[in-house]
Amino acid sequence: MHAEQTASTQTTQRQLLGQTVGILNDLEPIQKQLLNLYQEKSKALKQVDVALIEQLGVLEEQLTRDLQFVLLRRQQLLQAAEQQGLPADSMQNLLSGLGVEESNPIFQRIYDAQERSQALRHESWVQWIVSQRSYHHYSQILELIAHAGKKVPTYSRGQNENNTGGAIFDASA
Repeated sequence: MHAEQTASTQTTQRQLLGQTVGILNDLEPIQKQLLNLYQEKSKALKQVDVALIEQLGVLEEQLTRDLQFVLLRRQQLLQAAEQQGLPADSMQNLLSGLGVEESNPIFQRIYDAQERSQALRHESWVQWIVSQRSYHHYSQILELIAHAGKKVPTYSRGQNENNTGGAIFDASA
């Protein structure tokens, strides 16, 4: 009976290890494609190439969906590991719990994936800031055009204002 449990546990651990490798195999190319895409998008933003930005946006959406699917698989893997009583707070801890030595190349692959993930977060944040600032400047230009080059005062006479002094100062209100 104990031998059957040990064999079953070993099989489960091999499956978890195989799923981990599979997730990394799927994650790495998606991250690399996104990094390349962000480089192209950065160039397109600098050149104000709207058509290319739109094309890259469609590709970015697809890659983001693919990445979300891989992350869902990772979460499912960690939940399965937790049900087996293994460490499930990170992939590294799971691998350590499976008895994988830290010198194993899979740890380097995880570290590299973390580095790419950080680079992706940074680049997407930079591009978001550039987009928001561009939008803000565009809005200001439209406002100047709409008002014939004059800035509209925040508080102006005649708008939402009566000629009376208000209820406190004017008894007629």
